[in-house]
Amino acid sequence: MNRSTPNKGSEAIPFHSYFFRLVDMVSIANSRDSQMLASVSLSYRLIVVTSGSGSLYIDDSCYAAALGSCYGIVPGAKLDIADDEEERQDLHYMCMTFDIVCAQPHSSLPHHFPNGEMIIEPFVRTLAIMRKLLATKNHKTEEEQLSYYFRFQKLMHAILKQNTTINETTTSMQAVERTVSFLKNHFYEEISTQQLAEQCGLGTKQYILLFKKITGSNPHEYITELRMRKAKELLLVSRQPLSDIAEQVGFRDAYYFNRRFKQITGVPPRVYVNTRQYKIMSMSYACSLLALGIKPVGAPAYHLGYYAQRLGEAIASIGDKSTFYYDKMIELKPDLIISCDTLGNEMQLKLERIAPVVTIPWMGLHATEHLQAIGDLLGMGKQAQSWVDGYEMKREGAQKRIKPYLNTNETVGLIVIEGKELFVLGDRNAGEVMYRSFGLQPPPLVQNLLVERPNQYGRKVAAEQLWQYEADRLFIIVYGAEAALTYKQLQHNPHWRQLSAVRQGKVQTIDPEKWIFYDVLSLSGQLDEGINVLAHL
Repeated sequence: MNRSTPNKGSEAIPFHSYFFRLVDMVSIANSRDSQMLASVSLSYRLIVVTSGSGSLYIDDSCYAAALGSCYGIVPGAKLDIADDEEERQDLHYMCMTFDIVCAQPHSSLPHHFPNGEMIIEPFVRTLAIMRKLLATKNHKTEEEQLSYYFRFQKLMHAILKQNTTINETTTSMQAVERTVSFLKNHFYEEISTQQLAEQCGLGTKQYILLFKKITGSNPHEYITELRMRKAKELLLVSRQPLSDIAEQVGFRDAYYFNRRFKQITGVPPRVYVNTRQYKIMSMSYACSLLALGIKPVGAPAYHLGYYAQRLGEAIASIGDKSTFYYDKMIELKPDLIISCDTLGNEMQLKLERIAPVVTIPWMGLHATEHLQAIGDLLGMGKQAQSWVDGYEMKREGAQKRIKPYLNTNETVGLIVIEGKELFVLGDRNAGEVMYRSFGLQPPPLVQNLLVERPNQYGRKVAAEQLWQYEADRLFIIVYGAEAALTYKQLQHNPHWRQLSAVRQGKVQTIDPEKWIFYDVLSLSGQLDEGINVLAHL
């Protein structure tokens, strides 16, 4: 397999990967000569002050230039130099103009080269080398040219190293962390510890030491762990031949994969599949699993809503809406975790340490599509489609039953109050049933927003913005004790009291436990509850 290069984001690559191409080198002895330097250059520049004093401007920064000062100027930066008129001392300096070429030809990453003041030590020796380079820049023989450029490369690497070693430990750790992230997506590739260390600009021993500090294991152990975790996931959720699974997780053949899997788990892959009762933990899709007849071992209590309570008995709570019980998750020892893309990176990393994680998009899919995605994942696509077909039939029946109670000329707004915040709903959650299933008309602004981007929860608003979402009738979902206090205060707010629906007494609160959740079981139950609500207006 081809070896990839770890993605280093916006971090600079190791300085030893640079090659410096000298464009020009001049010595400036007075202010008239300074005018020879362009204000802006497309190349890098290095200025070393050899005598005198003055001011040096790099973009918007001003530096007091004096003997021993050194400055780097990156391409495109504006440079201005002025003598010290009060001291009447001309500023003498040497300027090297050069390009930086990366040894990795496809890299477009920024270099370590500073745009401002730099360290240059020992100054006397560095200045002597620069003067030697200036004196011999018009070399005549090929041997002189080779010697000249070797001396120039050595000088530039020395200067660059001095200006990058201040944060060497931090930079090295960050470099190793990048390779850890890289391995999570490239564990199936043939890549050695030496190759990883080279990408960080580190020796193998130092790389392994830092790698262990981050992961708790050496690179070989870590790669094997990632491969086994993915193998378990594929064994659980796919029906692929063993040879295909072995290749996908980075083993050269099924025999070697079978042997390593047994060494680590104690049983061969097929025995692992056939003799285990899978324990699935869900972060957001407990109700979709219950609709398929699968009871997860753990789920956040928030996702076990009103309509899942009977089916969800004996499911361990692993947290709530914003708090998770990591120790409880570990204790449950799940074989597979079904997660969503709304969790933060830190939480996702924690989950990956417990069991294989499969992530299903939350906002990108409707609730029925969540169910179908999980059905496809678990080889239960037919069961999922059967449930969806039954739900669609129920929707059609509900639409017929609701017709006598609908006022097609009336607009209906849906507002959720949670904590101290107000949300005007779109066509998810309660909007899925009220707008998409029953065909109620949302406020004009909501309607326009849904035309532009359907399948959205809604948006947070302030009380003084509610007039923009004016509707003939309002349904209010007040979720939680703090929200109840917020609603009580809102009812005294002049912006609220001026709303048409409020003035005409067409505001109704609906049961938050029945209407706050968004999953297939809740949608099914809300069809019945919605008919009951509209029939008693």
